[in-house]
Amino acid sequence: MAEATSRSGPAGGSGPVDITPRPTALVQEYLRKHLRVFCELQELQRLVCPKSCPPFRPLSGQLTILHPQGWENEQGDAYFQQQRQRADHADDMAKLAFFDHMRHIGAEMDQATSALTIAPSATTRPAILDLCMAPGGFSYAALLHNPTAELCGVTLPPSQGGHDLLIPDWASSPDISVSFRDITMLASELGVDAIPPTHPDAAAFSRDRPFAGRQFDLVFCDGQVLRTHDRGAHAAYRASPAREAARLLTAQLVLALQRIRPGGTLVALLHRAGTWHALAVVHAVAGFADVALFKPARAHRTRSSFYLVARNVRPESAAAREAVAAWKARWRAATFGGEDDGDLAEVFGHVEDDGVEAVLKAFGPRYAELAEPVFAVQAEALRRAPFVRGRNQRGRWSAGAGAGAGPGGPAGRPSWR
Repeated sequence: MAEATSRSGPAGGSGPVDITPRPTALVQEYLRKHLRVFCELQELQRLVCPKSCPPFRPLSGQLTILHPQGWENEQGDAYFQQQRQRADHADDMAKLAFFDHMRHIGAEMDQATSALTIAPSATTRPAILDLCMAPGGFSYAALLHNPTAELCGVTLPPSQGGHDLLIPDWASSPDISVSFRDITMLASELGVDAIPPTHPDAAAFSRDRPFAGRQFDLVFCDGQVLRTHDRGAHAAYRASPAREAARLLTAQLVLALQRIRPGGTLVALLHRAGTWHALAVVHAVAGFADVALFKPARAHRTRSSFYLVARNVRPESAAAREAVAAWKARWRAATFGGEDDGDLAEVFGHVEDDGVEAVLKAFGPRYAELAEPVFAVQAEALRRAPFVRGRNQRGRWSAGAGAGAGPGGPAGRPSWR
């Protein structure tokens, strides 16, 4: 897991600016109508960013998207700026602490979802694939749960700004194989064999397909766009956080679905559960797997990041093939399309209102059930954050409002469906 390029914070969380504001506004209006804790989370966000979070209007009026990108709270700004500085300039002790931090998140995830525990097989050895692997905390947690497993990983080389790999003795282990490369440049894996010669990165694309022909029981897609990643000054198309995040997520999901064993488990890092983008990804994966959402209760609580856990994945199903085709198309649009976010939104972010409403009608109730504990964890963390304005006004959040939302509260085990 890595720090994102954009500003991060409790209101907007990690990740780039949303390029689908109208669909997201519809999703947020739906969630406000059905989840009290989501309304409370947005009120807390307004305490942090009062100028960036104007009061929302009801469905009959103009819809307002609420996930600000900036801070009006100077304490919050300083807090997250300090976090970014520590991440970008970490010493060896800080790197080890981050590795251990991610290992504990993996253990907490397994306790809540059993995602890291691979069912024993009489015919196959457990196999794990970690995309955007370094520093390797999730992989190490998975190995502790599956000591006989083989581990493979794809990760950005440190020479390009990637993290150091900190799994003990990984280089000498016959059970660990690592491919150091930029996953977003695997053109053949993503369905493109002919690169336009005028493309600024024409020579940087790769026809390699790491671990092709292999199948894995557990696949992690835990990458974020790194501020330290050297993408080249000439590559203007990679300067956009929205574009680069789209390229990275779609590349991971495509590679994951083309390597996962039928019945396997996929874990993917997402952001901002209240956006159309997050809903669309979860809805697509729910078409070919049993899905749950997980947000750690001990780390990254004020941020909007969360994990999609998909079990019993059916990669050969029609729904999975359709999703892979769509993700490949989005990667192509982000890689070879126009150079600004407006062009990108028009190419693959545009969806009509009736399309959003159809998804909400079919999947909205289930999504609200899945996302409720995610919102509850973040809301409770913001209530306790020292930089939240009006934090002494806890009376308005009393009587357990939102804190115990969802089956079993935020720490409860998810329901699989």
